[in-house]
Amino acid sequence: MYEDHIYRLYRVNMDLREWESILLLTDDEKDYLVELLYEFLDVAKRITPKVRYLVYPSLKVHGTEPPEEVWRITFGDSAINMLKEANLLEKVLNKEPYSEHEVISILKNYANDVPHVVVAFPYYSTTHTFYRKVLTDSFRVRYASMPLFEPSMFEGPMNVNWEAVSRLSTDVADILTEAEWAVVRGAEGTNVEFSLNGRRAIADTGIFHKGGDFGNLPAGEGFVAPIETSAYGRLVITYGPNRKLERPISLKFKDGAVEEIEGFEPYRHTLEDIFKKYDQARFIAEFGIGTNPGAKRADNVLEAEKILGTIHIAIGDNHTFGGKNKVPFHTDYVVFQPEVIVGGKGWQKRLLEKGKICT
Repeated sequence: MYEDHIYRLYRVNMDLREWESILLLTDDEKDYLVELLYEFLDVAKRITPKVRYLVYPSLKVHGTEPPEEVWRITFGDSAINMLKEANLLEKVLNKEPYSEHEVISILKNYANDVPHVVVAFPYYSTTHTFYRKVLTDSFRVRYASMPLFEPSMFEGPMNVNWEAVSRLSTDVADILTEAEWAVVRGAEGTNVEFSLNGRRAIADTGIFHKGGDFGNLPAGEGFVAPIETSAYGRLVITYGPNRKLERPISLKFKDGAVEEIEGFEPYRHTLEDIFKKYDQARFIAEFGIGTNPGAKRADNVLEAEKILGTIHIAIGDNHTFGGKNKVPFHTDYVVFQPEVIVGGKGWQKRLLEKGKICT
């Protein structure tokens, strides 16, 4: 049913070649994603014979490292057996302290037939994982991460002019890289500020043609890891990752971390349970600005955070894109119609005004 869209994804977004190998991943959280994987598989075989795929058990949380079987199909048994002998694999999977250098060294010495391209659409995100980071940074794999993907997105945020999305995303990322601080205000009561000093922003362009390129599909944002201890103020959220909240709740930041949740809504209990389990999940992780004119849906954060003129703020893990916080949790919250001011020594700029980007 989606063959033409998948073929366009492979050719336009990923630039998949006949001689390259590709790995397709999803989890078993949603039956439609498992069914979609087999369409991805059939179309990939029309381009290259070097196709691998895996459906793995759902991990139930965004940002959790994928399980051992994913690492094995990616890097081979020899490399993973060596990680286990060195007592490193379990630490990696649990995001416990470990030497990234040692892990990368073992993988480089023992990995076999690492794919050129990974297209990952498990319901729960692999974007902010060491698995993704080591593939893109150390093995120069092109990686598309598609958490919460729904086939309807093929007709909306995937059906855009990717050259234009790429240019705007790059412009936004350049401004965020230059900025030392940001202030965000929203109509629902959001008023939060944080430092960006020394952090390099990334453009999620949707065009992953060079070794090491990665991002979401659908894509369309410029994003950065704020200084983890710098956020102060209130973030009012009206949508969770996959639904509109029954009533808004507020996350009150102090010294970078959520110190209090205000509002009576069932989703607050989800966050409170996460915070009890992982205290580091409280910290600000990401600030991004949406740049995709085809993105419209607010009730699916994969698409919502790409909506042109929105911003999103995440809490949790950010160590894979320039931050320092390592925790098995990462979730974004979108603010609609925001005002954003960024600045540095001797300058400031209004970057968004009522949801309009002022580049």
